[in-house]
Amino acid sequence: MKTWQKTLIAGATLGAAALTLAACGSSDKKDSSSSSSDKVTVKLWVTTDSKKFYNSALADFKKENPNVTVNVIETEDAKAQENVKKDPSKAADVFSLPHDQLGQLVDSGVIQEIPAKYATAIKKDDSENAVTGATYKSKMYAFPYGIESQVLYYNKTKLSADDVKTYEGITSKATFGANLKAVNAYAIAPLFMSVGDNLFGKDGETVSGTDWNNAAGVNVLKWIADQKTNKGFVNVGDDTLSQFQSGAIASFESGPWDKSKAVEAIGKDNLGIAVYPTMTIGGKSVQQKAFLGVKLYAVNQAAANGNTAQIAAAYKLADYLSGEKVQELQFKDKSRNIIPSNTAVQAASYVKSDALAQAVVKMSEPAYTVVMPKIPEMTNFWTSSAAVLSDVYNGKITADQYQAKLDQLVKDISGTK
Repeated sequence: MKTWQKTLIAGATLGAAALTLAACGSSDKKDSSSSSSDKVTVKLWVTTDSKKFYNSALADFKKENPNVTVNVIETEDAKAQENVKKDPSKAADVFSLPHDQLGQLVDSGVIQEIPAKYATAIKKDDSENAVTGATYKSKMYAFPYGIESQVLYYNKTKLSADDVKTYEGITSKATFGANLKAVNAYAIAPLFMSVGDNLFGKDGETVSGTDWNNAAGVNVLKWIADQKTNKGFVNVGDDTLSQFQSGAIASFESGPWDKSKAVEAIGKDNLGIAVYPTMTIGGKSVQQKAFLGVKLYAVNQAAANGNTAQIAAAYKLADYLSGEKVQELQFKDKSRNIIPSNTAVQAASYVKSDALAQAVVKMSEPAYTVVMPKIPEMTNFWTSSAAVLSDVYNGKITADQYQAKLDQLVKDISGTK
């Protein structure tokens, strides 16, 4: 830890790097921050089982930047902030990560605001919520390259496209499966945002901004409790896909990671994919919302140890990997199949003709999703909210306790004692 802190504190060195990058930002992309004779090696951390794709996707970058050698290393995206923070000076120059880790990395000083020219291009080229995912405290710190959201999977032999527009249509005509006995907060907690409540404020960055302990929040708990007697609701756990295959449930919500299994369960021709339905909570029809995840590349300047050419190369690499060309490649590659954040790629015919991609792109709009907050206090959120939601469905929390439990939950989420 001390090594990277010393590197960051080296004002003269990183000050020079910042000036170089600022100058680079006002010139053509092909301009270098140093002499064309400088040769640098940039370490790139990517998700597991993706090295083959990256080695192929980097072909044009290598041609355009012959003085830059890219060393591709596979790691776990989910552990990105943990692995980088161990010793940033020995970590990758560029690494992929889920956007919800951004706050911890910024607050710990590991990554810095990206040069203005890249931020301007991202705001122009990427979807609104993707830009939000790359931004923290009103500044942009990373490069979005994909989006991820849950969608509704359904059996077209049991439900029509009109049926799945509303939760009531689904559960009156057939069945919907979810796990309310042992809630996964990622899947269920956005019900609070569906009724207009906020998690860490409207910006997702206000520690004291969670307002679930209001009348709308109480109605969410009532809705969860009511599913116990809803004949169209089936509680499922790890057996969701088998229940889908057997016909016990006609629909469920999950992410792109379950598409192939859903196809295996009921066949490609029978599988329908749609955005989340509307639902009636507290007597009002609301659009059910999900969390949106944004896939990012971030630059770790400490790995360059003050080498301005290496830092500039790292930003160029992150920009290239998040650009339109590579987003197209990663969408078409079956080993990746990542839904693009770039709006031009989203509008391409090969994306529009893909039912899953279209559903995720639609879900990425603010009307359907909330960008998962990225502040460090999110660590308080997962278990505390899941426990309350599960206990309501299981009858451990009764209606007369809803308000008090939500009052305490809001305190727990914010870390207030």
